[in-house]
Amino acid sequence: MPPSPFTAAELARLRADTPAHGRYAHFAHGSASLPPRPVYEIIDAWYAAERMHGMQRAAEAFEEELAAARAAVAALIHARAEHIVFSDAASRAWALAFAAACDGNEPLEVICCEHEWGANVINLLRARAQGRLANLHVLADDGAPWAEKIRDALRQTQARTRVLVCLPAVAMIDGRLLDLQGVADAAHARDALFFLDASHAVGQFPIDMARIGCDALVFPARKWLRGPKGAAVLALSERALAALGAPPSLDIGSAQWDASEAAAAHADARRFELYEHAPALRLGAAAAATYATRLGLERIAAHNRTQRAALRQRLRDECGLVTLSHAEGPAFLTYALSPTLPAERGPALIAELAAAGINASLITPQYTRWALEARGLTALLRLTPHYITGEEEVERLVAALREVERDAWK
Repeated sequence: MPPSPFTAAELARLRADTPAHGRYAHFAHGSASLPPRPVYEIIDAWYAAERMHGMQRAAEAFEEELAAARAAVAALIHARAEHIVFSDAASRAWALAFAAACDGNEPLEVICCEHEWGANVINLLRARAQGRLANLHVLADDGAPWAEKIRDALRQTQARTRVLVCLPAVAMIDGRLLDLQGVADAAHARDALFFLDASHAVGQFPIDMARIGCDALVFPARKWLRGPKGAAVLALSERALAALGAPPSLDIGSAQWDASEAAAAHADARRFELYEHAPALRLGAAAAATYATRLGLERIAAHNRTQRAALRQRLRDECGLVTLSHAEGPAFLTYALSPTLPAERGPALIAELAAAGINASLITPQYTRWALEARGLTALLRLTPHYITGEEEVERLVAALREVERDAWK
């Protein structure tokens, strides 16, 4: 049974529940969305308690809420609360899990694809340069099923190496959902771990970590989940906790000092967290997770698909812009800038849109070099509406893009 659509009254309420909504035409939800009021309320409540009573007393007053934060995030992705790790950024969380995968005696091989997020690639390249990777297999997006490509790559790995399979849930180049069916089975048959970067999926689609079968899943709060910047999540499976070593940084929260000359990292997810953290951001992330869960991820996904299709058509009909994004997919539209443009033209375009009250994003090789170069592209304009996007925002965007020179586009 399809989810019930949002009514006009619901959408009006959701926009009214978003303090920043309406000040700009916000088409950068895929970079940093607009948090709803409950996120700010819990953050403000924390800082009010800290201001009145100090950090230690505030932590005591919010002990139950902080403990419940893991459960709120776990419910969002159908994981277990004890498998949730809070971090400051999804890239940092991914890097911690990857570093723990490198913490072993066997050589490590990594299978990834051309859509891998730039920060993750930087860590992979650094590990290879340092001799911590025996091999790095980068798979092209050639239309073949990902599970089939993964199985072929796994057959090329060495028998005595450990293997890590890394994929994003959404392709940065065109916003396409990768078909993950069978990927986990293929990886686990080789005793490999499966890392999934779900930064552009969580908060926009229903995500079931157990059904996907991934061993590590990362996402930030600031994107589609509509949480605060500076909070992110790493969710780990039992397989991952058993197979991964320790991250490079440990402290009294992540390890046990057993004796004068002996210390050991915790066996559970605690080994990936430090004692110091920002309670307000954890609370804000949990509030965002609860907000999305109560609203319904199926309803959000259905509305975003409809809204994306309408925006795609309007920009084609009224502005002559042809998106790289497929006809079906998430609320994620990309437009290729002409490779002949000067390098500074991309940032200038974003600045021009900002001056017109439009928030948009520029995708450059720093974020997804492999995928851009494979298609002969240098930069993309990315437009990411969300379920709170209003018609007046669309009108402002269409009017602004009509004024952009035609030679800006490929």
